[in-house]
Amino acid sequence: MKKANGFEVYSGPSQLNGAPIKAILTATQRPSANPKTADMLQLWIMPANVKPNEAVKTGDDSAVCGDCPARPINAKKAGITPCYVNTHQAPLSVFKTEYPVERDYGTRNAPIRLGAWGDPAALPFETVRGLLVDQNNHTGYTHQWRTCDPRFKTLLMASVDTEAEAIEAQDAGWRTFRVIRLNQNGDDSARMNHEIQCPASNEAGKRTTCADCRLCRGTSNNAKSIVIMAH
Repeated sequence: MKKANGFEVYSGPSQLNGAPIKAILTATQRPSANPKTADMLQLWIMPANVKPNEAVKTGDDSAVCGDCPARPINAKKAGITPCYVNTHQAPLSVFKTEYPVERDYGTRNAPIRLGAWGDPAALPFETVRGLLVDQNNHTGYTHQWRTCDPRFKTLLMASVDTEAEAIEAQDAGWRTFRVIRLNQNGDDSARMNHEIQCPASNEAGKRTTCADCRLCRGTSNNAKSIVIMAH
């Protein structure tokens, strides 16, 4: 009998609005199949009692996505590209699967993607930090950089949408991951001097994968900030 390909990381109140949420770490026994990230353990943060595909319609995704402008409800109002995660597929499958609470990484030493769906800042800092055996072996992002536990600066990139937000976050001590929306240029003129293109992006020629690159790991990495076209 195959072991469950994951385990429950957290069950409790959201750090964003207090609603009940859960978090599951998957691909702990068998590799994930994501061409951009390559083989990474995947952290899913979702409402405890509402299916992900329903939560994005009702607004219950605020418990795990906070004020992210790419939430479908927010994106529709703003007329921008919504979040690329299809909640009818992988998040829904994870939501419907029973996972054990006992931690079992098997023999795998793959890096961790903190937030395949959901914002890691919805979880207590200690919960997220406790997943990381090696502080350099993960990627992670948060849109809650103005209000979340400031210790997340060491683990996560501040996810920003404008140059002004990038400057504000960097002044507050964050490295940033800036999304260039479709109505902006995708060439070098769209980058500020202290930013580089995501090396795993289409526009950068997919020179690497997230699993190999791991530049997006907060201030534990002293590299430049990152910019990517919306996808």
